[in-house]
Amino acid sequence: MSPAEFLIKTNGGVDNFGFLNSESILNLIVILKIVFIVFSVFLFLHIIYIIFKINNLQGRFQIYKDAFTRKTPPPYKGEFVIRWKGIKQRMQTMQEAEYKLAIIEADKIFDDLLKIMLRKGKDMGERLKLLNEELLPSINKIWESHKVRNKIAHDSNYDLSYADAQVIIENYEKALHELKILD
Repeated sequence: MSPAEFLIKTNGGVDNFGFLNSESILNLIVILKIVFIVFSVFLFLHIIYIIFKINNLQGRFQIYKDAFTRKTPPPYKGEFVIRWKGIKQRMQTMQEAEYKLAIIEADKIFDDLLKIMLRKGKDMGERLKLLNEELLPSINKIWESHKVRNKIAHDSNYDLSYADAQVIIENYEKALHELKILD
């Protein structure tokens, strides 16, 4: 004898009003089963969605994860700030040789920072390829600035106006602000 039959036969108060035999109650139970199944599927799909988003975020912030798990000491912000002040001083001279050198130094500062943060890539070009606009919104401007730096370094007759040099230095400065190196 099942427990339900036992309760009914012993008049456990369950069947006094026809509770178990009521068709409306059985229909309600079926509806509740369907609602709970739909709700369970909904929650299951949300769990999958959350797992996907977490994995997506982990890839997006890999640069910061590497920065925190590296074996080298964290970048000394003050060192970069001091070096950046030297670049700004070079720019104030408004002499072509000085602002070309300022661009080369700004590129070197940014490359040194990428070496510390990423620890990957044999040159700056490879390290820049590891970044995207989600990690560094000004990445395209850095690419343009790095190309100009390469032209300066490899072509001694490359002409560069002071206004163009200012734009390039501003690109590096913006990127260093985005990486929270400069305030």
